[in-house]
Parts: sequence; structure tokens; C-alpha cells
Amino acid sequence: MSLFDLSHELLVHILSYLDYEHLQVCRTLCHAMNKLIQSSIYLQYAMQLQLYGYEDNPSSPMVVADKLRCLLQQEASWSRLDFERESTVRIPFNPSSIYDLTDGVLLLGESVSGTQSGADMIRWTRLTELAPGSRALLSPTWERIDVGAHIIDVGLSVEEHDLIVVATDRETENNDTKFELRLIQLSTGLNHPLAAKPSIPLAEIQATPQAVAGHCSVCIEIVGDLLGFLFHYPAGYTRPPAMFEVYNWKTGQCLEIRGLECPCYSTFTFLSPDVIALPNCAENTIELCRIEATSIDTPPKQLQTACSLQLPSLGRGHTIAQVTCRSEPKMTNSTRNARAFRSSEPFHLKPADAVVLFNVMTHDNQGFHECLTLIVHAAALLRIFEAQSATPVPVVTPQPQPIVSYTVPPPKEESASGLTVPAPADPHEPLPATDSRRIPWVNWGPDICRWLEASFSASRWITTTCGQRYVTVEEDPTDDDSMRSTIVVYDFNPHNVRRLAAQHRKRRRFHRYRPIEPVEPPGVLPQPPAPGAAVTDPLGLGALPFPPAGGGGTGTAIGAGPEVEGSAARLEDGSLIPFTDPTTRVIGQIQCSTTELMAGYAMHYRIFDEKVQTALPFAQLSSYKTYAYGAVLLDRRMVIGLKLNDVDDITELVIHAIKRGR
Repeated sequence: MSLFDLSHELLVHILSYLDYEHLQVCRTLCHAMNKLIQSSIYLQYAMQLQLYGYEDNPSSPMVVADKLRCLLQQEASWSRLDFERESTVRIPFNPSSIYDLTDGVLLLGESVSGTQSGADMIRWTRLTELAPGSRALLSPTWERIDVGAHIIDVGLSVEEHDLIVVATDRETENNDTKFELRLIQLSTGLNHPLAAKPSIPLAEIQATPQAVAGHCSVCIEIVGDLLGFLFHYPAGYTRPPAMFEVYNWKTGQCLEIRGLECPCYSTFTFLSPDVIALPNCAENTIELCRIEATSIDTPPKQLQTACSLQLPSLGRGHTIAQVTCRSEPKMTNSTRNARAFRSSEPFHLKPADAVVLFNVMTHDNQGFHECLTLIVHAAALLRIFEAQSATPVPVVTPQPQPIVSYTVPPPKEESASGLTVPAPADPHEPLPATDSRRIPWVNWGPDICRWLEASFSASRWITTTCGQRYVTVEEDPTDDDSMRSTIVVYDFNPHNVRRLAAQHRKRRRFHRYRPIEPVEPPGVLPQPPAPGAAVTDPLGLGALPFPPAGGGGTGTAIGAGPEVEGSAARLEDGSLIPFTDPTTRVIGQIQCSTTELMAGYAMHYRIFDEKVQTALPFAQLSSYKTYAYGAVLLDRRMVIGLKLNDVDDITELVIHAIKRGR
């Protein structure tokens, strides 16, 4: 019996278990197999999902053919930043500094009492109500959640659990301050029905909430049944001053714990359902830790570090003040089963392919601050983790002590930039154990990471990555001294990088090269190779020839007008491909080569005291139009522009939804 004696439907079902690479191999077996795979809409859809980093949503009512069409058009629109008509939404309340954006839900804190930090209540809305063409756009619904206490921060798990975790502080009868986490169902604003305990009590300190307002912070993330939070208490009131804890939020059981020194740790993020990345500012590392399973009614374990990834060594006088990190969407073992937020989207971003964003804020001994952004795929960090976690690693921080309350806080030292300066080490405190699993930067980072220079104001907003894309703004000064911003989207999907590189390389070869007038004063330019020579393409697209001698680029200079079909810039090598889209006039480049961070600076002005080179390929797209945005956010298929007031509170949202057809 031959394989092809099976029915067409059965063959397609069998082949659907193969990944993209194996399906490509099957296509080379014979003409019949190639025809079968090419003619199957289901298999073509499955292959495109893998390439573009998505997974199918079985709850969607769309048929497979329509899903495939939407997917291809959506990705084509992303490659040229082809947005729907913009829609502007004014914020109808006084927003606070608290916000979150995930799973199609935008959450903002509301300040009623006029407090400078935190919020008095929570407001949230669905992004579908803000999208162009929505009937609710003229008057979107902002749901309200009032917990009856001052809110420090929040964490969300929308489509998975319909859960919001609210960190609060409230005054007790003894005029002390009690901190706790409240587990609330987002859709109703009531206690979550799956939580055995409606709240998780934390520390209680001998001071009023007014005395410690603005002196504490918390980072909260929820993945599956795990609730992780890093709580920074007001300085001088507890010992240790910060705690990282992991709970099973459904049972209220504490699973893992570690006492922390405040200047060392600021945030964390889940890389998988049981692995977290924990940046350590003092040690200049990213610690990777596994959350171990714990049986019921057992005391919490001490969080162990499996390995520490060393960042480049800092230059003299430079220190890391804070690191914020994010990966979206999260990998989880459960399904998106929250009925109130069940998605009808045809497909979702695949968590296993997402990138991790690290915003590194530094300052020097002169009081100046800089911000850098580090991008790496979560899967790459997990591969390093699995390779290094065979044996236990000694904890690099002292064992945590029970929280002890004090009454008088020590003075808080700040730099000229407003960032907290790490306190000097206590000479009486034991030194941390030597970490035998610390991996030098050169052994793990250059090939899988990409460092980018970032603005301090734009990097304050952490919800700027979703899937394998990252969005930011670049400020463009105008003639009247006002400031306009360009939307810049970075795409780290290797398939999109290859596709765009092939597309624009083909366009460059199609159009005849012709000389152009230089747009800048002539300088020393890199010499092209000998005629007919080719350069290596690290993406495997083949050799990229230089323009013939005496010829320039194609068309006019970059950004000169809508008729530009290629780029006037010569390629220093075949790995940098600049282009301008003829339809949307988006200016972009495909960067596939190794680049050096802060290459234009003298070494004594650089943040790191070594040459930092990274090679993660990306495509960069910059909008032709400029906007009056202070920052931009990213969620699924929307870029959200933020218009801010003088104190950086949001006044208006501008929604840019990517086109994908109907």
C-alpha cells in the first residue's frame, strides 16, 4: 500500500503535525507530495503561522482561507507601516502614572485626590472600542474599579484568567501602613471567584501612608497559577528592604521567596511558565532562575539562580540605576479561557517566539543619565538556561531575614537625574557567594542580542514590545523649535528580515543604477570591492553585488519624495539594505551585520568600557509623517501614540491600527 493510497484529508491531517522545515523537506520528495502541500490551504496557513510567529485561534469564526488572507495582508501592511485612518481619543478623567497594556486591554490609573504617586481607582477599556470604525469610538466605555484604598501598582492576566492584581497600602487603626495584594476579577471589579483568599497580606510598617507615599514600588506578573511580585518597601522601615515572592494565587500558598537589596533589583519578567529573568543592577547581570514546584503546606523555598548573564563591563564612573524588562505575550501552560475576554481574532502571537526588552538606565558621576535598550529572543535565553541549569548554583545574595520594622527612614540619596543612587555596601554585611555560573558577555550576548540607543523619556513606557516587534519614537526638531516624533518599528522576526531583504535587493537590481548628486559634503567613503565581487550575506540570501563603478543608488536620496524606489545610499557591505517604500514613503533599513554600540563616541564617553558589538538581525521602519507624541505603545496590531502634558500624564491617545482587510 502506498502512502498516496490514503485519502487527501488524512494525508493533510498527518502532515499538519510537521513543522515548517519538515514540510519543506517533504515538498522535495516527489511532485505529488509537493502538489499536495502547495494546494492545501490548511497546510499553507500552518506554514505561514510558523514563519510569522503566530498560532491559530480555534475560537475564531473565520474559515482557514480567510485567516490566511488576513495573515498575509497584515504582515504586508506591517512591512510598510500601512495603517488604517487614525483615531484620536481624549482621556475623560485625570490619569495617574499607573498604566498597563496587554491582551487588547488598556488600563489607566485615575487620580481623584490629587496624589503625586499611585492612583485612587482603576479605569480600563477594550482597544476594539478605540479602533477606527468602532461604533463606540465617539464615546468609549471606561470601566471603573474602586478598591477603597490607595493603589501602588497593578498586574494583569486578561484573556487567561480575567484577573487584575492590585497592590495597595492603607492606614490601620494604629496609624501604621499595611501593604497587601488584592485579587480582583477584571470584568466585574469583585473578588476573583477562583482565588481562595481575596488578598495576600504583605508587610506592615510603623508610619502613615502619607509619610511613605511615593517611596515604595512593586512589579507584578501573572503566568498560569503563578503570581510573582517584587515589592520595594520604603527605605529604612524593613529589613531586607525588598522581597521577591512567588505565590499560587488560586490557593494563596507562597512557593518561593528571596530577600533583596533595593538598588540591586527593580523588575523581572517571566521567560516561560517556570523561568524568570531578574536583572541585577549592582552586579551588572541578568539572573535566570527556575521556580520549583512545591507541595501543599510546605514552607516556601529560597529562589535559586541557575546562571547569571554578565552584561558588558561599565566604564569608570558609570552605574546602572534601573533596569525595566518585559516580554509579551507570556508563555503559559493553560489556555485563554476567560469567557469575558475570549478573543475572536483569527490568530494570536506565539509566546515562544517573543523577544525580551531590557531598558537599562545609567548615570555617571557627573549626574548625567543615558538609556540603552537590549533586545533578545526569550527562546535564546531559555536555551542558555537549559544548558547551564544541570547543577545548582549558589545564591549570589545573602539569605533573606524575616521582615523587621523600623521607625525612622534614612535620607534618600538621589542623583541630578532624579534616579536613586545605589547605597554603599554595609561593611558589616557578609559578602555574597562567588557565582560559578556567571557567563561573560562575550560568551553569550554578541550573536543573539541587539543593543539600541534610546531616549530616557520614551523608555519610561515599558509596553513597547509585542511578539517580535518593538516600537519607539525618535524626536525630530522643527524650524519653530517645537518637537515632533517619528514612529519607529523594529522587527526581529528572522523570516520578515529575510523577506524584506530579498524584496528590496530584487528591487535594487531591477532598477538601473544612475549617478546622483551628493546630498552631503563629500567625505571619506568605504571603497567598494573589485568589479564583479560580491559580499557575504549572513541571512543566506546569496551575494549582494555593489553598484557598478560610476553609478550611485537608485532614484533620489532617501526621503526626497514619494517616487523613491530604492535607496541612494551605497552599501558598505551587503548586510545593510536601506530602502524607502514607494507607497507609504516609509524609510527603512534591514540590518543584518554586526554593529558597534555608541560607535561615534570616544571610549571615555561611552557607557561601557569595552567595544560592544551585537549581531541580531532586524528590519527598522520609520514613518514618513511626524507626530506630537511623547511616546508610543504597542499591542498586537496597534501602535498607540501618547500625547502628554507637562508632567508626562496622558491627555490623548491616537490609535494606529494596521491594515489587514476584512
